[in-house]
Amino acid sequence: MAEIKEFVRGGLLIVESPTKAKTIRQLIKNRLTVLSSSGHIKDLPKSRLGVNIELDFEPNYIRIRNKAKIIKELKEAAKKAKIIYLGSDPDREGEAIAYHIFEEIGNGKNIKRVLFYEITKQGVEQALDNPTEIDFKKVDSHKARRVLDRLVGYLVSPMLWQVLKRGLSAGRVQTVALRLICEREREIRDFVPEEYWTIKAKFLTETNQEFWAELVKIGDKKCNIPNEETAKKIEKDLSCPTMKYHISQVTNTEQHRSPLPPFITSTLQQEASRRLGFSAQKTMVIAQQLFEGIELADETTGLITYPRTDSVRIAEEFIDKTRDFIKGEFGESYLPKTARIFKDRKRTQGAHEAIRPTSITRTPEKIKKYLKPDQFRLYDLIYRRFLAAQMADAVYSVTSVEISGSDYKFSASAIKQKFDGFEKVYGERVMEKVLPILKKGEEVFLKEVNPEQHFTQPPPRYTEGTLVKKLESNGIGRPSTYATIVSTLFERGYVRRIEGRLHPTELGFLVTDILIPRFSDVFEVNFTKEMEEELDLIEAGEKDWRAVVRKFYEPFRDDLEKAEKELPQIKNNMQEVLTEVCPKCGKPLLARWGRYGKFIACSDYPNCKFIKKEAPKLLAEKCPECNKPLVERTSKYGKFIACSDYPNCRYIKKEQPKELEQVCPVCGKPLLERFGRYGKFIACSDYPNCKYTVKRRSSKSQDKGDKA
Repeated sequence: MAEIKEFVRGGLLIVESPTKAKTIRQLIKNRLTVLSSSGHIKDLPKSRLGVNIELDFEPNYIRIRNKAKIIKELKEAAKKAKIIYLGSDPDREGEAIAYHIFEEIGNGKNIKRVLFYEITKQGVEQALDNPTEIDFKKVDSHKARRVLDRLVGYLVSPMLWQVLKRGLSAGRVQTVALRLICEREREIRDFVPEEYWTIKAKFLTETNQEFWAELVKIGDKKCNIPNEETAKKIEKDLSCPTMKYHISQVTNTEQHRSPLPPFITSTLQQEASRRLGFSAQKTMVIAQQLFEGIELADETTGLITYPRTDSVRIAEEFIDKTRDFIKGEFGESYLPKTARIFKDRKRTQGAHEAIRPTSITRTPEKIKKYLKPDQFRLYDLIYRRFLAAQMADAVYSVTSVEISGSDYKFSASAIKQKFDGFEKVYGERVMEKVLPILKKGEEVFLKEVNPEQHFTQPPPRYTEGTLVKKLESNGIGRPSTYATIVSTLFERGYVRRIEGRLHPTELGFLVTDILIPRFSDVFEVNFTKEMEEELDLIEAGEKDWRAVVRKFYEPFRDDLEKAEKELPQIKNNMQEVLTEVCPKCGKPLLARWGRYGKFIACSDYPNCKFIKKEAPKLLAEKCPECNKPLVERTSKYGKFIACSDYPNCRYIKKEQPKELEQVCPVCGKPLLERFGRYGKFIACSDYPNCKYTVKRRSSKSQDKGDKA
């Protein structure tokens, strides 16, 4: 460790996370000063566009308001340092953080970039032994994404405010994801089921053994039974007393099942959603905790490699260690002859490994007592998936049987596991099926015919996992953005989760119906995919970031100008005339949208200012102060529970703080959703030690989903 030894008394390492800083301090035994920037220290301003379009899309990054103290601390430490290492995460976001710190503390200092792919003693020392420079191509790629997202968010979102209500947002990728969900919902609503039938038959062998088989062919054609009439006719033919059946074919094969590759970000989110019921956001929060460091009995260390990756590559050295572990733990039969090497797809950022444990001997069972339940479940999933990826195939014996009678052919199969292989630690075994021993030419006897009616099913609604899979397969978003895309849709009220499935709300449909026809190119799947590829080309040094933004902006500007002219008509179309009349003036009532959402008011506004108030919902719970029933009311800040005897009794039930999946960017403690006099807000759970707060879905907020 030449670099660390040389600057042992004067080195400074800056990372972006307080938890990561704490872990690294312990790993290197304070041989360097380690500080945290607590995330970004600079960003585009929230109160204005922050992009000078006339100056070739130059972004105006400013210091984040509550980061003044942190920036001052970093500058003072930098003045004393002989060498400065910038160790933020090894992706575009981390490169931007490193660059902005460099801008603030540069001044000719000896500044190096270090990339931590795992927060372990070996991983940290290896990174510090091999410092590099800031990757300005990656910085430019991040800049292009930020500018593109800002242009869409800040120029399109105000349209939604004028037509619907304030606080809504459009996003370059977020709106495409919403479009996919709404289009799927319309497919389901428009779906017309088609009837079809299947026929199963029970056969009896000469030794009185029974088995079931399914009708698969009539003559040389695949069996297609559209209705009951056809099914009954076939049933009659099959049941004819003169019909004879025999085993026309028996095939015995051996089927090998190979393990899946280790996790990348998208597959981890999909599998954690399917197996553990985790949201994409929750998965990434816990994965980041496992990456940044967990306190074990004798050390604090990262348990997994960097969790934002699209590569299935594994370091050769670690594969060798894993193969030795498998041989010692399970025996040589569980080890494939050669190591498994999984291929990355085109445009994969192969610098990152797949998501794997940092030590193969650190089994989930050994460290369970040091982990929270959800941390253990996710670590167990990551560990087992990785271990299985280097194990031998599972082997099944499969017997396929064909039963013939005249022109009718039935099929039956048996499957039995011969060797569990990788399925010993991960995966779902194939359900075994049994058949009696059958020989070709053997006669069998029909005992029962069972026709069954079915109907085709509509496509399923997306889960968070299948939506991420759809985004990934279409090249939309990046590993670092999938969770943000999905959480933003929930945050804006465009989508709700019902029994694990994503349902668009009325508001989600309206936003889609307003934006898609007017920005059909910008919010189109293939166009968004092309833009992601352009961002990759910027990072590869093959494209200029300003040229990419310019290519996007020119058609977008034309769509924007046309859409702004249509705003009065769009707003008018949002109003729905009701059959109910105004109790004050007798004019029809209208359902319309305002700054706080949908409401019902008189159509003769401003001459008549009647607004129909929603009747409070009576609850079974009693007021603790006067024993009258409590009611659920709605104010401009959202729903709340209060006494039904207001104003005689002014009791308001305080909501219990709700713990969120995110952590505080300042101190790393969990964030809470609280309710105050101005509505919901987010605050650090460590208050008053940490006073970080942010208003929840503020109508004045300008953060219009540009991170998506």
